[in-house]
This record gives sequence, structure tokens and C-alpha cells, in this order.
Amino acid sequence: MLPTDVVVAAEVSDDAETRTVPAAEIPAGLKGLDIGPESVAAFTEALSGAGTVFWNGPMGVFEVAPFVAGTRGVAEAVADCGGFTVVGGGDSAAAVRALGIDVNRFSHISTGGGASLEYLEGKTLPGVAVLEES
Repeated sequence: MLPTDVVVAAEVSDDAETRTVPAAEIPAGLKGLDIGPESVAAFTEALSGAGTVFWNGPMGVFEVAPFVAGTRGVAEAVADCGGFTVVGGGDSAAAVRALGIDVNRFSHISTGGGASLEYLEGKTLPGVAVLEES
């Protein structure tokens, strides 16, 4: 799934003037800095009741107040889904903590986002022994 709407602004600041636009229609001179509420609702619905969720990467510039809603919405949806949940990556882990979401609502939090994705792809990682069947 991809976002259908985004929160845009000319600058990343706590007092930025924002608006929500369709994802494919970001006006010249503005930056897409968070997913919009329509996207949060769609992602929440898709995650509802999922058996396994691997979340890697915040939805926007969560460190700045006007752009936190998308990341908060997805984090809450992941935490509420009821399945096995992995938060992968330092930025996602930082977002969970910065947003004050109880880390115990997730099955696992890993700071190794890129390495976790490579592991899921089936790549051999440095320091991981490959066992051969005898």
C-alpha cells in the first residue's frame, strides 16, 4: 500500500503552515512531510487483525509536531493489531519511544532495520553462521 494523501509544507518547523493534498499532487515548492489522515485510516484498516506485522520506517518527520500524526496513527495501528509485531529500525524504535507508546504493546523492537530487511530477503548477514544439514 502507498499513501493516497500527504501533509505538505514549505519547511520543516514547529510552526509550519501545512495542508493535506493527494499524494500524486504535491505542489511545486512544497515537501511531503507526513502521510495524511486518509492514508492513516487505510493503513489502520489494513493492519486490523493482521497476524504478523513488520514495520520499518516512520511515516513522516515525526520529530516535528505538525508531521507526527501519520507515524502515531500507524504505530497505534501496529500496536493494536493483535498479531506478532516487529518494529524494525532505529528511527521507528525512536518514534515509538518519542510518542510515549508503551514498548510492551509490540512483540519485538529492533534497531537493525536494514539488517532485518536483508534477513527477511534471505540474504546471509555478516557474523551469521549458515548451518548445513548433514
